[in-house]
Amino acid sequence: MEPLVSILCVTFNHKDYIRRALDSFLAQKTDFPFEIIIHDDASTDGTSDILKEYQEKYPEIVIPYIQTENQYSKPDYHSMYDFIFPIARGKYFAHCDGDDYFSDPLKLQRQVDYLEAHPDCSIVTHRALWHVEGTDGSGDFCYPAEESERDFSTREIFVDGAGLFATNSFVLRADVNRNVPEAFYVRGVGDYTLLLYAATQGRCHYLPEVMSVHNDGVPGSWTVNNMSTPEKKIRQDNIVIDMLKTVDAYYGGKYHAEAAEAIEKRERLRDDFHFKALWEQRKKKEAAALYPERRKRLRRDRLREKLPGLAGLYDRLKGR
Repeated sequence: MEPLVSILCVTFNHKDYIRRALDSFLAQKTDFPFEIIIHDDASTDGTSDILKEYQEKYPEIVIPYIQTENQYSKPDYHSMYDFIFPIARGKYFAHCDGDDYFSDPLKLQRQVDYLEAHPDCSIVTHRALWHVEGTDGSGDFCYPAEESERDFSTREIFVDGAGLFATNSFVLRADVNRNVPEAFYVRGVGDYTLLLYAATQGRCHYLPEVMSVHNDGVPGSWTVNNMSTPEKKIRQDNIVIDMLKTVDAYYGGKYHAEAAEAIEKRERLRDDFHFKALWEQRKKKEAAALYPERRKRLRRDRLREKLPGLAGLYDRLKGR
């Protein structure tokens, strides 16, 4: 019997995490068959041995694709398009990296039930728990904060999509996932572009149940590799801004207002972060020269903190 869902998992040197991910997939309680396809990008820590062990135990469900040469280091790498999609058989695709996991055994059933009943919906997401690797969990939080079931608009996806949902909350139609245009593929922002495209192909529906866990700060993870220093974060922001401009051009202005708002927000956040990073590095003259308005704002904020009464008078005089 053909699987209705393909769980797509990308892993690299996740020996300490991959069993938890696979066990969470296998624990799903569904009234339909599913398959688990794992792309191992030439791990060197024994991850591939664990995948082979699970394949032997669950040969009809677990399908590892084990590389002998690392693909991520290649400029044209894209594991989903090149390696996983050709062998995935499901009508729907669910996503989860090897260091994350599902936390609710009814996750897939709930999401697929909604997609089956609503053909105008392209993707179903849900709340997830954000956990920082190596911590006791006291700083964990659920995201998004939204506690009601609803659709998220295309505008919300454009403006807030980067980090709005955990990637392992995605279950979407396979034909949408397979047909993401080349213009949307930007190295390092695959989940955002996938969400953007899905939101332009149908409704994006959100379930408020917490059904997965994102494990942040794992060595070698995307976050560590791309967001661990101010320079890397600023570079990543610029990549996303360029991606939004490309998507805007692809649609010929159909979503220009949404893209422009998203770009303006991303530029503002990038510049705020850059100013703060320079200030903390004691490069205050450079920070003030590049961002004079932020320097003024910083002075106002400090005035409000130290002399709230005087700051209030200043604001009234200025008509704020």
